[in-house]
Amino acid sequence: MTPRVAAGTMGRIVRLGGAIGLALTLAACGMGTGSTPQQPSTGTTSLTVQQQLILDQTNQARAQARVCKDVATGESQAFQAAPPLRWNAQLAAAAQAHSQDMADQKTAAGFSHTGSDGSTFDVRIERAGYTGWTAVGENIIAGYTAEQMVDAWVASYHHCLNIMNPAFRELGVGYVNDPAASSYFHTYATQDFGSR
Repeated sequence: MTPRVAAGTMGRIVRLGGAIGLALTLAACGMGTGSTPQQPSTGTTSLTVQQQLILDQTNQARAQARVCKDVATGESQAFQAAPPLRWNAQLAAAAQAHSQDMADQKTAAGFSHTGSDGSTFDVRIERAGYTGWTAVGENIIAGYTAEQMVDAWVASYHHCLNIMNPAFRELGVGYVNDPAASSYFHTYATQDFGSR
């Protein structure tokens, strides 16, 4: 199978140090707002090797100014280096559950921001306890090794926008490797981004 990537973002306009930053909105996602009270951030817990690798590579990518470019349309957006993302266990729980859900479906249709129960990523993120958010986003990928995933996301316009978005402050990663999978991909990963 050909490896696949997909990105989605929702949020509302957020104010960053006096400048207005627009939370990226994809047409398929619409706008969302966090409506419940803010919960304290969950710090680093025991990360898998793959989660730590993807977190580290994501922060390495954010540490460099870059231009995210859509090669199909020529659209581009320049970013200054962005602060490192903090690990968040609630975002990781949502990301891990979604990665497992995609792996369990073992079909092309299962590779989606929409869960098998019809949930969108913002709903799954809130279900995991990440409430009071001002912006959330999600990147998904299948068919790549953990070592290849961040490079593939950075090379893809909308994924690059999520990774470089300075409005995002926290990250959770879910990773599933199913070497026995016979019908579709062996690896699935989800990055869930958030700010509150």
